[in-house]
Amino acid sequence: MLDTSIDGQVFRALVDRTRRYTLYLLLDRRSMSTDELADVLTGWLHANGYGLADPDDRERLETELYHAHLPALVEAGLVECDEQYTVVELASVDGPVVDLLEWSRAYERPQSGGPRTTADERDGKP
Repeated sequence: MLDTSIDGQVFRALVDRTRRYTLYLLLDRRSMSTDELADVLTGWLHANGYGLADPDDRERLETELYHAHLPALVEAGLVECDEQYTVVELASVDGPVVDLLEWSRAYERPQSGGPRTTADERDGKP
């Protein structure tokens, strides 16, 4: 059973797949530059087995990170960023939020090479 003390703002932030994928990355890395984040997320979000992301896809995602996704994650208290949003760090989130993220990452529908990789490797799945 999930802890009911988790703020509704956290759930609103987690509705978006890009935001969840950002948090999955930060669970493992703790801190990343926004450039690194955009590179990895572009691959995860656009990999579909028959096509590749192009530079326009990456640029579009980076713009969305700066103007929508990172501000929403900051507002929910899930990440911290410097003023220019050049470095993103996982905020000091409490146990129930980490448990929720770990559960979500384990059961997220894989998008080709997406975030389920870590959970699959942990569970011994290819």
